[in-house]
Amino acid sequence: MTELHRAFSRLASRRRHLDQGNLLRSLTLVINKVPGGINLGQGVCDLDTPAPLQRGAIDCIDGGDRQLYTPYMGLPELRAAIASKLRRHNGLEYGPENVAVCTGSSGAFYAAGTTLLEPGDEVILFEPFYSYHGSTVPLLGAVPVAVPLDRDTLAFDEAALRRALTKKTRAVVVNTPGNPSGKVWTTAELAALANVLDGSDVVVLTDEVYEYMCFDGRRHVSPATVPELAERTLTLNSFSKTFSITGWRIGFVAGPAEIVEKCGIVFDQMEVCAARPMQRGVQRALEELPDSFYAELGAGYEQKRDAFCAALADAGFAFTKPEGAYYVLADYGKVFGDLAPHPAVLKMIEEIGINAVPGDLFFSHKEGVRSMRFQFAVDWPVLEEACARLRRLAR
Repeated sequence: MTELHRAFSRLASRRRHLDQGNLLRSLTLVINKVPGGINLGQGVCDLDTPAPLQRGAIDCIDGGDRQLYTPYMGLPELRAAIASKLRRHNGLEYGPENVAVCTGSSGAFYAAGTTLLEPGDEVILFEPFYSYHGSTVPLLGAVPVAVPLDRDTLAFDEAALRRALTKKTRAVVVNTPGNPSGKVWTTAELAALANVLDGSDVVVLTDEVYEYMCFDGRRHVSPATVPELAERTLTLNSFSKTFSITGWRIGFVAGPAEIVEKCGIVFDQMEVCAARPMQRGVQRALEELPDSFYAELGAGYEQKRDAFCAALADAGFAFTKPEGAYYVLADYGKVFGDLAPHPAVLKMIEEIGINAVPGDLFFSHKEGVRSMRFQFAVDWPVLEEACARLRRLAR
């Protein structure tokens, strides 16, 4: 490889933090080279895609739906279907004008952040936080500020948030159910959040990708349904996990129509539009799948959670049982000792052919973190084999 021209010696400082590399993706490449390796790291959601979804996309390609740009806010029929879903399942009285289609929740987060954030603004992330939220905020020129949840219960700590708020605070990110912790925010916690933010101009950005995966009788509560949060909240979501289509990249931002439209205009500059066949597929799924699909999805993941957590406990891992989503953030101290997270994951790959995500990716202060995140969104035969291998780690 030739040396880069000096013109490329100066790169934007806002992306410098990405030079350390993406361990989530690099470890996926490592496990993919292991014969019989099981990827419990990246949350790829390796399950069957619902038939209506596939038919909708195929019919778009084969059935005369011309392959042109869609409106930048998304296909009108899909926006209407999303609005209907938000009314039925989330209790949000939204119409199509309250919805803009984006490339996954990541695209929605970037469009919303670009619309709302100025350089130097501070964005609150509740720790442990989704690593892509932590790495995206600096790309927007803003400053991520971590506010820890309760160490033992993951409860929202009002006092900790009050201490973190400054005149520069512009946004708070709520991820429920949470990645990597599996935390499900309660109505009472969201009301407490509203109380802390009362009188400020801080916006709330929510990531609700795992909304149908709540366990032990819990129900997902969209923060925008809390009256005191409604006017300051943008709801970000994706169908990647619900329909097992992580590579399709269809999501949305929803909220007050005038703000959603501005996010859509920004998204137009970013991507022009999300892919038409993928939009048609999601539209078909939303129109045709019965509510029983979503209930069965949650029940199936709860069974997998219970089986997987039992194996982790038998192996010697310590963790808070996730309330939702399909991840477990587990302390490995009794299994791999005081190894740092990345070497610990590499050792697990070497010993049993399973990978995970180093837990320090989800914390602002990484010193002393001795955890790793597992995902259990795999078919039962794969999960059962993974559980058997994990039990072999028992000391």
